[in-house]
Amino acid sequence: MQTAGLVRVTITTPHRRIDMALPEHASVAEILPGLLARAGEGMADDGVAGGGWQLRRADGTAFDLDRTLGAHRVRDGEILHLTPRRAEWPEPEYDDLVDAIATGSARTGKAWGPRHTRQAGLAAGAVAMAFGLIAVLRAGPPWTSPAAWALAVSALLLAAGVLLARALRDAGAGAVLAAVALPFAFTGGGLLLAGDDPLGALSAGHLLLASAALLLAAVVGHLGVTAAPELFAGAATVGLLGVLGGWLATFDDLAGYRSAAVIGGGVLVLSTTFAPLALRLGRVPMPVLPRSTADLVRDDPQPPLDLVHAAVARADALLTGMLGGAALVVMYCQLQLIRSDSEAAVALVALLAAGFGLRARLYPILRQRLLVLVTGIFGAGCLLAGPLMADRSLLLVLAGPLSLAVAAIVVASGVVLSTRAANPYLGRIAEYLEILVMIAIVPVACSVLGLYGYVRGLGG
Repeated sequence: MQTAGLVRVTITTPHRRIDMALPEHASVAEILPGLLARAGEGMADDGVAGGGWQLRRADGTAFDLDRTLGAHRVRDGEILHLTPRRAEWPEPEYDDLVDAIATGSARTGKAWGPRHTRQAGLAAGAVAMAFGLIAVLRAGPPWTSPAAWALAVSALLLAAGVLLARALRDAGAGAVLAAVALPFAFTGGGLLLAGDDPLGALSAGHLLLASAALLLAAVVGHLGVTAAPELFAGAATVGLLGVLGGWLATFDDLAGYRSAAVIGGGVLVLSTTFAPLALRLGRVPMPVLPRSTADLVRDDPQPPLDLVHAAVARADALLTGMLGGAALVVMYCQLQLIRSDSEAAVALVALLAAGFGLRARLYPILRQRLLVLVTGIFGAGCLLAGPLMADRSLLLVLAGPLSLAVAAIVVASGVVLSTRAANPYLGRIAEYLEILVMIAIVPVACSVLGLYGYVRGLGG
């Protein structure tokens, strides 16, 4: 019987056999010193001539020092061999050519299994339901019946998803149905009061209704379905920011790209609050700081480890969803800003690109850092594809060489920083640059909104 976190194996060395229980989450490099100490005196020195010691399976497969026993799929009762690293291990002989071909074929890739059948069925069903959304968009104008149909389908899919997750305990399938309900809710809400207007004539009020419907569907999906919390958190973030942006755009002075400036700049400035908000929403238990001498000597029981890990997973999913939703909204705002004729809007896009690129360093988790980095890179791409390529006479003089120079700097930085630790001064420089970007956001956004001209007009 395997103890949690331990694997019982037999280690064969040149001098003895050792039965041990090893931690499956420890790397092979951490385990080798202990093995050498128990394998006999002088084992570590004896291995110098052979290039050190290597842990192998019976078929000669060498273990990677950086990987854990669990990653190598070591099971209870296996016999492992501690041999010199330079020792030649002959390949195992075989007498069945067909079996050898089958074994080699199995190494080329995973075979199709029941899990892939399930995933393919869910994906095909989601694509088929997406064609219903295309039918909604092609059914009008008028939009009253298509909007009602889309909202009804959204409600039906949400109900089916919650039923699958709660009653049938299939949260994965329920999450797929609830996810498909989100675009139906957004489309139905946006077209509900569109009347006979074409799609290109929809205004900020329609965006407000569409975002409100998306927000409601995301909240219902998050509360009703226990899977894919990052998806519903991202949809809720998009809906909330869409409601705010649609409401701002209803004012004549904030129409168009001006509301995008407020939303984009506000998301960048307030993005540091996402992590604390995710910790609170995920109900992550936090340590209580002592306030008196009695608190110092008091030994309160710690919450169960499983509950702490579950809370951390919830908070991580919520943070990923909020960053993903914010990234989508900011990229849309950058498109609106770069399409305007305002020079201040172009400067704001440059600040957003730099700000998100610098802020990505605060997120060590891969998927979260990628979301923030992609937002900054998208802004830089908008600058390159927009103002820098607007004049055809400067394409080969300015835009082309500049893009090549930026690419060279990025590639060189990636190669160098992947092989050596970053200079600590670079982190401090990044902090100062981020502070300057945050300070510059406010006056540039005010220039996009035309507040300076309004103030000058007050003075006559």
